[in-house]
Amino acid sequence: MRFIYTKAFGIFFACLALVAILVFLQTRGLLDPVRKAALSAPKPVAAVISGVVSPIKFFFVTAYQLHKIVDENTELRIKVANLEQNLVQYNQQIRENEALRNELGFVKYSKLQLIACTTLSRDAFVLSDSLILNCGSADGVQEGQAVISQGYLVGKITYAGKTTSNALLAVSSKFSTDARLSQTNATALAVGSFGSGLILDQLAQTQNLQKGWQVVTAGINQRIPKNLLIGEVGDMLSSGSDLFKRASVVSPIDFDNLEFVFVVK
Repeated sequence: MRFIYTKAFGIFFACLALVAILVFLQTRGLLDPVRKAALSAPKPVAAVISGVVSPIKFFFVTAYQLHKIVDENTELRIKVANLEQNLVQYNQQIRENEALRNELGFVKYSKLQLIACTTLSRDAFVLSDSLILNCGSADGVQEGQAVISQGYLVGKITYAGKTTSNALLAVSSKFSTDARLSQTNATALAVGSFGSGLILDQLAQTQNLQKGWQVVTAGINQRIPKNLLIGEVGDMLSSGSDLFKRASVVSPIDFDNLEFVFVVK
């Protein structure tokens, strides 16, 4: 702050004021006589005048150009932000269209009576193991019905409001349903294991079990039809000393990104 009280600042401010006055007079055409006189002056005098005026002119031209560059950069940043936002929306539409094509491909050949639903959000009250759907009792949704995606069981309805419903995901630790091995018809349970996907449990030790076998619903629960795909047998989780055989169940469904599902009537 002391600089503004110094002699150097006074000289700088006086020069700046003089330049501003000269620019104003030039725009009004009042310096034309002076300019003509300077042009007709001897070369040494003209050189001195040019040496004084040129830096001043360069300063103002540079200041104007810098201001213009700043404005252009601001405009470019706004355009880049808009383009990035459009790219995000475009990628989202591609993903949604791909998911919808997969669902419609299954529906085309399915004989099940299905209610198409869109995922509104995850249920915030039960962490991430439940979905809120945009279909409800007015659409024929009832508690206990199976929820599928691309033909695979992904959950079941736990609450049906008039226009919305809640679906418990099959990977939730609270989920369980009757199941069977399609190769042997041996019955078991398919249970969710939060953080570990699905598990085939309660299979008798005397039953054969091999990796890659298909796991489907057994149809014991009347609300969940028979032969809905659950997944295929993965790694063994039990040993010969356990009372029952247990194995992981591998599903091709991405439970974290379910956008379109069907409720089975």
